Amino acid sequence: RKWIAYARARVHPTLTPEAGNRLKEFYLDMRLKAGEEAPVAITLRQYEALLRLAEASARVRLSDKIELEDAERAIRLMKVSLRQFGFEPETGTIDIDRAEGARVTSAQRSKIRIVLDVIEELGKTFGKEIPTDEIIKRAKEQNVSDAEDILRKMQYEGIVYSPRTGFISKV
Repeated sequence: RKWIAYARARVHPTLTPEAGNRLKEFYLDMRLKAGEEAPVAITLRQYEALLRLAEASARVRLSDKIELEDAERAIRLMKVSLRQFGFEPETGTIDIDRAEGARVTSAQRSKIRIVLDVIEELGKTFGKEIPTDEIIKRAKEQNVSDAEDILRKMQYEGIVYSPRTGFISKV
């Protein structure tokens, strides 16, 4: 306990250029891996967490400098964490929304976009109230196999509602 109290009170490590460059390189590499349509693998919040982890590593060593080994340790911890909590099985990628506990993952978000397009298209034919069966049929034609679940999620999120049984309307 005394060591921890001492480290908190007296050890305030500063970032060395090598460690800073390594952390920045990792962050930018993760951002580049995520394409425009791919889920976001890492955000500025995770970069700040990397800095805090590297600082904690240096502080545990009672060092006044955050060195490359601290940066590498922080990166290893971040990778393990993202793999455990942010792995999206549907796409096989890391999705930061999933890691942060978001209710809608990026894979679901893209399916919601497809179902919304289907609703827009069917709205031209049916008007405001669109038969649920028709939405599901068209969505499945566009490779949304879990269209019923997506519609339920959209209702839960308040994107669409059911004005009467068997029909869906946009909010």
